[in-house]
Amino acid sequence: MTLEEIRPVTADGAGSWRGLSVFVVRSAAAPLLDEAVAGVARGLEILDVIVLDDLQAARVRGIVPAPPARPVPCGAPYALVIACDVVAPVGMSGVRAPADRVLAVLDYTEKRVLRRVPPRDRYLPVQASSSPEQALDLIDAVGDPGLRERLVAPVAALARRCSMPFPVVRMLGGTSPGFRARVALVHHPVHGPSVCKVFRPGAREAFDRELDARLALGDLPEVPELLERGDNWLLTPFYGDTGRHVLRRLPGELAQLRPEVVRALLRFCRDLHDRGRFVLDLSPHNLVYDDRAGLKVLDLEFVLPYPDPAPDWEHCWSLNGVPDSYRASVEGLPDLVLTRGVGNSVFHPAISGMNRARLLGAPRRGETARRAATQLAWAGALGTVGRLHPALRGTR
Repeated sequence: MTLEEIRPVTADGAGSWRGLSVFVVRSAAAPLLDEAVAGVARGLEILDVIVLDDLQAARVRGIVPAPPARPVPCGAPYALVIACDVVAPVGMSGVRAPADRVLAVLDYTEKRVLRRVPPRDRYLPVQASSSPEQALDLIDAVGDPGLRERLVAPVAALARRCSMPFPVVRMLGGTSPGFRARVALVHHPVHGPSVCKVFRPGAREAFDRELDARLALGDLPEVPELLERGDNWLLTPFYGDTGRHVLRRLPGELAQLRPEVVRALLRFCRDLHDRGRFVLDLSPHNLVYDDRAGLKVLDLEFVLPYPDPAPDWEHCWSLNGVPDSYRASVEGLPDLVLTRGVGNSVFHPAISGMNRARLLGAPRRGETARRAATQLAWAGALGTVGRLHPALRGTR
């Protein structure tokens, strides 16, 4: 059993292309085509990019919905970005539907393109196919009878590259968009129930970062054991989750953490800092507490080395976030909720109940009561709102 059921085109048509999608870049965004392609590539594998002539653009216009009215026109269809997702086998539960993942990529791509456009001049830069059937219609609108056939080889290669190396028990990851990798509980002939994380080809850097972190930091108690690895996959023990690290659940898959857990994560960041590294993806949904193994940090894709010179501990990027100049120079850094000014959400007062001074200082008299009151106040506020205000999100 594999992560995907992508097959070459056969008589059953679109059913053989469940992971296929096409993004239509409008002419207003023509100067930013590279940004649109990079946006799609964040979550999907790019198969082809086709700049349309007038006749092709007219045929595409008859397929995609008319763009909603905006003060600034978006222009005619300009280019097609043909992409493919690595989808789960039919009937497999626990994963996002391909259509939801396409919408997530579309949202990111639109924001990426428009970040270079002044607010008063913004337009609709990109549209996406609503289904594999519509994606095939858009491909046919190009008028190239050999285009489908040429797509067969890269789609088949993606299927082979991203197949799970062991029998899949169930998919893992919940509602995570899984832009870089897919995770599954698998049955290993030697290790038994294990977790396999397979990275798609476009996420090679993420795979290299996580592998480096696993090998270099494997002596730290919070780092999961690396059982085996392949060219694009990592195998980890299946850790149970007792939930002992959680004090209280919050909206948006967040949770408030117990003080001893926050202190353990602070020590983890100090260990990283002493080794010239920082982390940007410490969130409650990336933590489990196993009965035997204790606290584990599941995702290490964003454990990164400091550029020279490294800051002192008080200005550690794991606790303060990265400078704007660094974020602008590095592609694909995470932008998570409750990270403004604290680097990682686990250190935000809404999660930890502690501000920076109390977090870095020695425990003081009355701290337990202050922490409990802070967490309770945040829980009440977030529970009333039901979602996170944009001001609580990351810097971008």
